[in-house]
Amino acid sequence: MEWLAIYLMFVVAVLVAVAYLVIKLKLPSPTIIVMIVGILIISPVLVSYLYSIYIAPLPEVVVPELTWLTLEEAEVRLSKEGLKYRIAERVYERTVPDGRVVSQRPEPGRVVKKGRVINLIVSIGKRKVAVPNLVGRPFSQIEVVLSVSGLKVGEKEEEYNEQYQTGVVAKQYPLPDTLVDIGTRVDVIIAENPKFGIVKVPKLVGIPLVDAQEVLNELKLNGIVFYHETDLFEEGVIVSQTPIEGTELEMGSRVNIFVAVPPGSEEIELEEESEHE
Repeated sequence: MEWLAIYLMFVVAVLVAVAYLVIKLKLPSPTIIVMIVGILIISPVLVSYLYSIYIAPLPEVVVPELTWLTLEEAEVRLSKEGLKYRIAERVYERTVPDGRVVSQRPEPGRVVKKGRVINLIVSIGKRKVAVPNLVGRPFSQIEVVLSVSGLKVGEKEEEYNEQYQTGVVAKQYPLPDTLVDIGTRVDVIIAENPKFGIVKVPKLVGIPLVDAQEVLNELKLNGIVFYHETDLFEEGVIVSQTPIEGTELEMGSRVNIFVAVPPGSEEIELEEESEHE
C-alpha cells in the first residue's frame, strides 16, 4: 500500500499546482478544469482497481492427459479443471479405436488459464476398403491385387474344384465387396484340379443333330458331322459316334458324329464330292 500513498500525494501535489496556475492565469471555470485534471490523473489507478476486482486473471491449471479417452471421459476430466474442448479434426487411425482421442493441443502438462479450450484430434478408426474379387485369378497375382487395397493374403487352403484349373482362387473370405479395415487378411481356397480341361464325351446316339451340336459346344468339343444312309433311324438323328460315350478328351478335341439320312440322299453325294476335292 506504500505505493498508493505516494501516488495520492503526487495527485494532490499536481492538483494544487493546476489550481494555482488556473487562478494565476485567471482561466474560466477553474473548478471544472481542476476536476478534469484530477480525473485524468486518478483514472489509471481506478481502472487498475476495478480490473483487479472484476476482471482479475483466472487461476492457472495443468492440462490433463486425454489420449485414448472417449469424448465423454475427456469432457469429464477437463471440466474438473475448468477447461473446455473442441474437436479440431477427425482422422483415420489404425492404432486408436473409433471415438477416442488421438492427440491434443495444448499438450498434457502445459499450464493454462481456466476456461481454455483444448483442441482434440479424434480417431474414426481404421479406413474401410472393399475387398476385391479374387475368384478366378491365379494365386500368384492376388498378393499384388490385395496390396493395392491395403489388404494382405491370409490363410491358403487347397480344395478339389471342377470349375477352375489348379492354382486358381476358387473361393475367398471375406467375400468380394465386403467393407473391411485396412490391413485385413483375406483367406483363399485354391483350386486343385489335375483334370481341368478334360471332359467326358457324352452319349449322342439317338438324339437330333441340333441337340448333339449344342451339347458338344457346351463341353467345348468340336463336332465333325458325317452322313450315314440308313432306314433304321429317323433322318437327322445321330446313329453313331467316335469316340464312344465316356471317353475323356481335352477341350477342343474332335468328336465324329454320324447322322442318319435316307438312302441316296444328296447330303451323301455332297460329302463324297467334298472328300474327293
